[in-house]
Amino acid sequence: MDARSPFAGIRAVIFDLDGTLIDSERYTDQAIAELLAQRNIEAPDLDFLHFHGISWKRLDRLLKERFPILADADILSFLEKRFYELSAQAPPPPLPGAREAFLQASAQLPVAIVTGSGAADVEAFLDRTELRKACSFYLSYEMYNPSKPDPTCYKMAAARLDLPPGQCLVFEDSHPGLTAAHQAGMRTIAITHSSLPPPPGLADQIIEDYTTLPADFFLRDNQLRPPSSARYTKPD
Repeated sequence: MDARSPFAGIRAVIFDLDGTLIDSERYTDQAIAELLAQRNIEAPDLDFLHFHGISWKRLDRLLKERFPILADADILSFLEKRFYELSAQAPPPPLPGAREAFLQASAQLPVAIVTGSGAADVEAFLDRTELRKACSFYLSYEMYNPSKPDPTCYKMAAARLDLPPGQCLVFEDSHPGLTAAHQAGMRTIAITHSSLPPPPGLADQIIEDYTTLPADFFLRDNQLRPPSSARYTKPD
């Protein structure tokens, strides 16, 4: 790619987790469905896609707004615990080509994870996929506020990388996540493996999964450039 590429000059890569690196959003859907069933709440028209890509705290708030009967329920604890249980029983698989893309990116640039999931979920993913050494750092929902689609989390990641947001490339699947990255001023690639295509303007590129990226995407024509003095540190 030449200098006209929207990814020219990128110096760090950031991945969302659920729906972007792993095919796990179905566990979020299942946990919500079980919660509603326990409370005898019928919601046949509920669109679970509205709950993808946001933190457990924001999901707690949205469900209580939609279903006032849940006002006193500890939704956050239930959903996070149930999601973790389901993931432990049957670990969600990486999206096609996700692990390879993560390793290829980290061989050239600092790579981070910014997610609405909890730290325990990120730690389990890094251990399960043996990607811990390839990940410079991560931000889980406990580490920032407010949730996506607010851009705070991505601005925090850019600050930790000591880079302008415009030099960061984000892979995201959800509309809230893409909105957060876009509003932070970052370049974005939308993953549509388990999500709807984003509205115009939210993504610089749209791919179904990482197998559709060119094999030399993180190398071609030096479009992605390592930082000269970023403050990130790789774990031991």
